[in-house]
Amino acid sequence: MYLPLPPKMLSTIIQKITEAYSNLSDETIATWKKDIKILELKKGTQLVKEGQLTNKLYFIYTGSAKAYHLKDGKLITDWFAFDNQFICAITGYFLRAPSEHCIELTEDSTVLEFEREKLTELSNTYHDFERLTRKVITKIMLQLQQRVVYLQFATAQERYEFLLKTYPKIEQQISLGDIASYIGITQETLSRLRAKK
Repeated sequence: MYLPLPPKMLSTIIQKITEAYSNLSDETIATWKKDIKILELKKGTQLVKEGQLTNKLYFIYTGSAKAYHLKDGKLITDWFAFDNQFICAITGYFLRAPSEHCIELTEDSTVLEFEREKLTELSNTYHDFERLTRKVITKIMLQLQQRVVYLQFATAQERYEFLLKTYPKIEQQISLGDIASYIGITQETLSRLRAKK
């Protein structure tokens, strides 16, 4: 459900984004505010469906989301986003191709929705906004690359411990099946690792 955003709340959210990534001028913020949509959505809502063409970038203000794809009927989770993090369908957003992922909310969430074209216009007009978007993209890419490295070189125990260190509350927000899929192990192996804690 789309919600009109109270000005004070929107200012608070933008402040969180700029503190995490890069400062923006008052003029840039005023222009950006005109194009922001906020959504109050229920757990299980799909923001993106596999095969969908999408130009949206999402900011999880509160709540959580997972990105996954289906292979031979099996759900493979490869990205989570929690409070104050961005998520998008990478092939759809960056390549303008049908999404290879589904993005689904794993909790009731408050989500900001941005359109690529509007963000591109802002980046072309305001250098500080271009810098912010570059930092957002860099952080997303580093997060995904770090997961690949851990899947290739770390033991199951190390992957699990790193996940808990990175997301201390993940076991209260994400199903054990999705956690196991994300770190590349079976749910049975995950249960054994959890029993050692």
